[in-house]
Amino acid sequence: MKINDKKSLIVLREKHQVDRYIREITQENMPVRVVIDETIVLDDCRFVCRDGKNKDLLIEAPLVPGEYPETGRATVTCAGASSLYTFESRVLSIELAEHRRMHVTVRFPDRITKRERRRHVRVQPLTTHPVGVWMVVAGGEVVDVEPVDISGGGISFMVTEEVSRFKPGDAIELTIRVPMFDDVSARAIVRNVIHLMDLTRIGVEFSSLSGDALTTITRYVAGREEQMRQEAFEDD
Repeated sequence: MKINDKKSLIVLREKHQVDRYIREITQENMPVRVVIDETIVLDDCRFVCRDGKNKDLLIEAPLVPGEYPETGRATVTCAGASSLYTFESRVLSIELAEHRRMHVTVRFPDRITKRERRRHVRVQPLTTHPVGVWMVVAGGEVVDVEPVDISGGGISFMVTEEVSRFKPGDAIELTIRVPMFDDVSARAIVRNVIHLMDLTRIGVEFSSLSGDALTTITRYVAGREEQMRQEAFEDD
């Protein structure tokens, strides 16, 4: 096979992949974020299906007060249930639409990056509304630990004292204080232990969690995920 033939196959493969990703985004009606020239941020957008041969992409966005360039560079991020899709393109036009919406037309991309999201979304607690975690260790001693992130499947935290006794496979009991919710109890299994100078990060997986406790943690994680998405559209 000639070099030019190989290049043609690569181009065709990438084009097919982009077409497939666009179909996935449209069929799932994914929320879309558009950032124009790294300064104008448009959230709560959606792709609009078009009939005919026009391959440019039409994105419906909320009407946000301000001045918009006639053209510019656009970074588009689409958040699916299990994947994130990102591509860069050029803005071709911005027009007013009905019901305080506007239409942003961007050039059909040559490449789209797709990243799988975690099965359990991990979020970092707010420092202003921290998650509290207490761990019961041997002898019934209760140790206050500092959480790093939390998900519906587990939690990781930092400890500073007598950490060498923890190893993967150890069973522990936790009490978790979830902001705006009640305290929950959980049993967990240590999955990883990472030593960092005078601190140690321990990651655990929940092994026993009541339905109410799981609902509490899931609701908290969903709320934090939405806050983090508004800050930097993503997910850890």
